[in-house]
Formats: sequence, structure tokens, C-alpha cells
Amino acid sequence: MNALRNSLATLVASAAALALALIAPTPARAASALVLQDSTPLRAAAKDSSPLLTPLWRGEALELRGAKGDWLQVWDHARERGGFVRAERLLPLPTGEAALPELLAQLRLLRQQAGAESLGLGVAAALIERADADWLASPQGAELLDALVQLQERLAERVQSAGPQQQTSSAAHAEVAKRYGYPLRSLAQADGSQRICPNEEPARLLRAHASASAAQQARAALALTRPDCTAAELLPSQLLALHEQRTAWLEGIALNELPPTLRNRLLLRRAGAWSSLAFAERARDMRPAATLALQAWAQLIPAELGEDDAAALREAAIRLAPMRHAVQARPTQLRWGKLELRLEAAGPGQTCFQLLEQRGPTAEPRGARQCSHGAVHWASARLAPDGRSLVLAVQPLDGWTELWRLQADGPLQVLPPNSSAPGLGVAEFAGFMGPQLLVAREAIAEGKTLRRFEVYGPELLQPQRWAGEYALLGAFQRGVDAGWRAGSPLAR
Repeated sequence: MNALRNSLATLVASAAALALALIAPTPARAASALVLQDSTPLRAAAKDSSPLLTPLWRGEALELRGAKGDWLQVWDHARERGGFVRAERLLPLPTGEAALPELLAQLRLLRQQAGAESLGLGVAAALIERADADWLASPQGAELLDALVQLQERLAERVQSAGPQQQTSSAAHAEVAKRYGYPLRSLAQADGSQRICPNEEPARLLRAHASASAAQQARAALALTRPDCTAAELLPSQLLALHEQRTAWLEGIALNELPPTLRNRLLLRRAGAWSSLAFAERARDMRPAATLALQAWAQLIPAELGEDDAAALREAAIRLAPMRHAVQARPTQLRWGKLELRLEAAGPGQTCFQLLEQRGPTAEPRGARQCSHGAVHWASARLAPDGRSLVLAVQPLDGWTELWRLQADGPLQVLPPNSSAPGLGVAEFAGFMGPQLLVAREAIAEGKTLRRFEVYGPELLQPQRWAGEYALLGAFQRGVDAGWRAGSPLAR
């Protein structure tokens, strides 16, 4: 255990000290300071009328080389130039025995301040440079990493959402973070956009830290498993490995040691991560991962879910919805009344089937042969009351589940979660009311959310009636499927 702690501490110290050495001298050789305010002028002389050399940004590190009145003479190692800065715009970094407690107190304050992320990263880097291996392996070292995780996440969100007036400062703060060895990541998304994500290294170190509390480990796991920080260009094998790693990060954390809010957030992330892993394993066996996803959902404390958890709850519910079918074994005989689904040979990773109708001693094909590279949830199949059609849940993408209606006397009808480009969404069977089909739909796409309960007739083009809650529809009250109401996350 001591060897593990020492190796972890050495890794943290060496990586961060190396990054800090690129921009600032070691305190043992020279005094240093951090810039406190954005657009701080670096001037050629100790007066406001002297030429402006360059603006400095919050959190940048400077070497102190002297003082002249209210001005400090500094050297900027990143730009390789010197100048003068007003003393009140700089935070001199302490040295000696009191440095660690003082810097840790400053970090505790800065981690709570929106917009102070780059300055907090500078204080954290100064802490790492001054600390020894034992301190970094202690609970204070875990607290330092915890602060780094929070600062990185806030900075990434600020850069991602920066408007025209904030783009310059946000980009400058991201550059400061990069100089300290914590560059933000830009990941390509399926729609062609770029997602700015935190650097994972502090969270990785915190998740493995021997002195980290359960709450700190949970925050690290949440930072490491953000679904929106998944690159679109990953191959299926890479996605499988990524989901396996993410579920490993989320497990092994003592739930009974977590506050209820953090416990729920960890469980919601577990439910979504295990659901994604189940989809990635669709060519083998989805049941083990799907079972763990449902177990995580069942451990939620509904009374402790707040407004801030609404987005995570919706995303987890969408990903989890088809898992209640995935945990069931594939039927040995796919036949409902006179209708039969016959599996047919397909290419690698592809599932194909044909709807047939029994007529006398033979079964005649009905409709075209259907194929999917996604997950076909056979256990979701439900025969319509007229015996002429059935509905089936098909999941072509991770987090995107469609409702297919196969008809003996008509073409295939597909109802997607919404009409926008695929994102996160599910459309699922909720019951039959005579000839009417009851459908629940929930989706997040193009920044918009949809949650509707709908009643369809023979065609799935336009609902006859719909409402935001299923209790408001009489057809749902009379014909809702008991299994759907008891087991679907969309019925929450």
C-alpha cells in the first residue's frame, strides 16, 4: 500500500512540477506570483503611461525580480519578456513551512468562485510543486486533486458556453490551464460540432488515490464518465473498451458513505453507463450489463432527486428504457398467433428477420426482409389485438430506440423518438386500446427535449391524441400495459 501511495504521489508531483517548470522558476531559486485579474497590463516601465507590452490573464505565473514603488518587476517565462505590473494585481506565492496550509486555504476559496478556474489551477500547481510525496498521498493531496477536478469541469463548461464577449477571456484561461499541464480536450460529436471536455488526469489520479473519501471518488468517477465526452469517431471495439473502463470507474464506491444527492447522481450515471455497455455487447450477450443497469436504477432514492438532477434523470431513463427487454432471454420460438418472425443469415454484426403468416400448412412471407446493425429486442414484441401486426423495439444506436410496427398486410412502419436527427431518445409500446396503439416517447435532440404520451391509429405518421403525462389520456387509463406501467423508466 505504501508503495502504491508513493508511486501515485511521485506521478502527481513529477507531472505537475514539470508543467509548472515550463512557465515559472522553482521557488527555491526565485520568488513567483500569480496574476489576479484579467487583462492586467505588463508595461515597459513602472508607470501607467509607459508602453503596454502585453495583457496578462488571471492565473498566469510570473517570476518576481524586484520592486519599484507600487510596481513589481517581473519576468514572463511563457513569453520570454520582462516588465512591470502593479503590485495589487499580483498574488505573491508563499514559501517555507507555512506555504502548504496557506496555498490550500486559497485553493479552497478559489474552487467555489466561478471564473477563478485558471487562478485556482495556478495555486494548485504551486501546491504540487512545493509538496512532498507524503503530503500528496495524504487526505490533503486528495483534496487538492478534488479541487482540480472541479476547476477543470467548470472551466470546460465555461469555454463550451462562452458567448462572443467571453470568448477571448475563456480561450486565454484555457491556454493558462494548458501551460500548467491540464489542456482541455476538444472532441468531435456526431453532428459535426466540437465538445470541450476537462482534462482527465486529475480525476484518474483522484479515483485511484488511497486517501480519497467515497465522495471524492464519486466526483472523480462522474468526471471520468461524462456521456457527452465521447468522441464520435471511435470504432466499435474502442467504444466497448471505453464503456468497460467507465463502468469500472463507477463501481467499487461505498454508496452508504455518500450523501443522498451524490449517491443518486452516481447511480444515474451507473444506469446509463451499464446501458451503453450492454448495447456495445449486443453481438454477444446484453443481459449481464443490462441487469446491472436496472439494479442501479432500482437503488435510487426518488425523494432525494432535485431539479438539478432532472437532465441526468431523463438521460438515464432514455438509455435504460430498452434494458428491461434486454435482460430477458431470446424466445426459442418467435411466433404470435399466426404471425412468425424468422431469423435469417446476415453479415457480421447484422440482424435480419422476415415476418411470415401461417396459412394452412405453410408460412408465407409478409413484407420485406428487415435488417439492423443495432439491437433487436425480441422480448419487446407485442401482438396487436387484431392479430395482423406486431410492434417491436429496435435500438439502432446507443441511446436511440425506435418502435417498429410489422404488418401482415402492409409495409413496415417505424416511429422514431422524434423527428430530429438522432440523439438520445426512445419510442416504446405502452399498450393497446382496441385498434389504438399507445406509445410513450422521450427524447433529447438538437438541444430540445420531448416527453409525450400518444395514441395512434392504423398509421404512425400523426398521433390522434397526446399529452405530457399519461394520466391525462383516457386511453392510457383504460388500456395501458401493466408491464409498461410497472417497469418502464418512462412511466416515472
